[in-house]
Amino acid sequence: MPLLTAAIVTFNRADYLGDAISSVLDQTFTDFELLVVDDGSIDDTAHVVAPYLDRIRYVRQEHEGRAGARNRAVRLAEGELIAFCDSDDRWYPDRLERQIEALAGAPQVGMVHGQVELTGPDGVPLPEETAAHSQLFSSAHLGGATYAGYACNCRCLSSTILVRRAVFDTVGLYDRELPIEDYDFYLRLLLSFDVLFLDGRPLAQHRIHADMTAPVELALGQIRTAEKHLALLDEHPEIPDSRAARRNFNLMIARSWRVLGDRRKARAAARRALRLGAPEALRVAL
Repeated sequence: MPLLTAAIVTFNRADYLGDAISSVLDQTFTDFELLVVDDGSIDDTAHVVAPYLDRIRYVRQEHEGRAGARNRAVRLAEGELIAFCDSDDRWYPDRLERQIEALAGAPQVGMVHGQVELTGPDGVPLPEETAAHSQLFSSAHLGGATYAGYACNCRCLSSTILVRRAVFDTVGLYDRELPIEDYDFYLRLLLSFDVLFLDGRPLAQHRIHADMTAPVELALGQIRTAEKHLALLDEHPEIPDSRAARRNFNLMIARSWRVLGDRRKARAAARRALRLGAPEALRVAL
């Protein structure tokens, strides 16, 4: 059995998928399997995958969305560790080696992730955008990763996450009812495990292109996730830093409604955040 399962879930990403597969197969760490879950693609995905079939496991399913495809990958994974690579991104060759070294001797850590280098659609690096992006991620983790902190400032990209298989047994799979699946998963993970952020050299290249998750979908997903966790806090007031988490979830909701152009709902959420001690909510409320 391999120590690790590398998982690529894909839907109509034939133009980029070959780069993603090659970057995983070129890892300096070699004790892994590569699983590609095709979520019902109708482009040339099968043709792109064909040259790699002797080195990967390729599974095709009816279209279920990102959460459904990720859950299929988790169920099929044979490794003790699971690492995702989005099908439009690329890993650096030492990504797995660096993360496995970081996990050694840290059983309380359920997930490790890190920085990325941003590129354009053609894969050409974007140094200025990368520098600004890296600063945001570094600042978000100055005090470590916490549930309350990720409530309003969740800086984590799925192409860098490495998760212990046992984490999914404890916190569950990705929520298929949410428009975005990863934000909620990271929050639930932090209620039971530590998260380690590797600052410094990037672990992967993150491609910026026109077919990425739209801002409207992202904002709606953030609102739905925050509302889910506010309800969770009502049921479990013993969650550490629950007041700060409530404040930050309301701040996230306010910012998201502002992006969606609903000033009334944005101001209502900002007022709730203000009452819980978030002075920065004034900028959203105005």
